Amino acid sequence: MSNIILAIDSSMDCCSVAIYKNQYIYSLSEMCKKKHTIKILPMIQKVLFQTKTKLQELNYVSFAKGPGNFTGIRIAASIAQSFSLSLQIPIISVSTLAIIAEKAWRKYKKKYIIFAVDAKKTEVYWAKYTRNSQNIWTGENTESLIKKKLIKDKISNLKNNWTLIGNGWESIEYKNFLNVNKFHYFLPNAQDIIPFVLLKIKNLKTSCSKDNDINYIYDHF
Repeated sequence: MSNIILAIDSSMDCCSVAIYKNQYIYSLSEMCKKKHTIKILPMIQKVLFQTKTKLQELNYVSFAKGPGNFTGIRIAASIAQSFSLSLQIPIISVSTLAIIAEKAWRKYKKKYIIFAVDAKKTEVYWAKYTRNSQNIWTGENTESLIKKKLIKDKISNLKNNWTLIGNGWESIEYKNFLNVNKFHYFLPNAQDIIPFVLLKIKNLKTSCSKDNDINYIYDHF
């Protein structure tokens, strides 16, 4: 029997939870703005009920660690840590930008992603993610908080057909510097945390390779 994984995300303007069970992903998402505290626990209870899963059956808990809304990230981290300690199961955190990159792959099969997500008036969260032939994302080491005016220097010599993600691009001049595929603004979804957790488990040699066969059940956003 495969591992059962609970994934939680409340790092941006939506809350989402997902359960990986029997090689399927079941997920729920809701727009919540500043109501993360109110929304997230009932959603966890609902997805556990829908999948007929008891808390004691969970093998792993994971959450989106940001960048994003500080309060939302703290809520998800606190819940995940509570489950980890009380159930004595491993906790795995995943970058919010990596999660969004996985969503771009799941929905549109895009593997060259550049992020510019508004952080402050003059700054963005920046990152450059790529997906290799082994279906592994690299790019977390590129994540940084930078001035918008520095973006031009970062993209001027890039090749490949890049997909731009994030609301920061709305105020950045990029069309003369990039071979742009399309601009998107995605919110993260907890179901896209699961592939990273499965990869982590596989690398730790604690699960069978067949756990990588994933079927998505719900996709609200």
